[in-house]
Amino acid sequence: MFGDKFYKKLNKLMPWQQTVFALALAERMYPNYRLFSETSGFGSGERFRHTLDVLWTYLTVKGSRVDLSAELEAFEVFIPDPARFESYGAYPALDACVALGAAYHSVICRIGEEAMEASNASLGTVAGFAELLAERELGDEELYEQELMEAEMEFQVELLERVAQPREAEAILAVRDFAAQGGVSNIGISLQD
Repeated sequence: MFGDKFYKKLNKLMPWQQTVFALALAERMYPNYRLFSETSGFGSGERFRHTLDVLWTYLTVKGSRVDLSAELEAFEVFIPDPARFESYGAYPALDACVALGAAYHSVICRIGEEAMEASNASLGTVAGFAELLAERELGDEELYEQELMEAEMEFQVELLERVAQPREAEAILAVRDFAAQGGVSNIGISLQD
């Protein structure tokens, strides 16, 4: 299902569904950002968590009022530039920020490509990590044979099915819980000790 068919379905999502899809991927990548922040001393895992929670609340609590542009702008100072860090962790942290930004932009400016942008960021994290582990660049075929990449594609297909439900707060919160994956990220980073 992954590939053209997947992306056609992704592009047909309603704006709120694009938001939930992108936000769910950011939720799943949150441990990547948090670990980078804790080990590098840059950014704020708490602020990333807060920025995630603000948008989940906006999507699930009727009448919630929040200036999403101001939230996103306040978070921008916490986005890492991988060129400034020796740590590989800056890349997965940046990808998490890309997905979070895509979720916010899908509400603020609604271009219609935000879910795809978040999908690509999450896939990019997994591909980069697979290459780091292999200590070399991997061809497409090799990449798609990687266990983490297979798991990522399966996750995104399942996420798409869950997001393509009627808009109800309970369903959106269920997507959030599914995306949290028990605190384990798309590259296996866990916030549990």
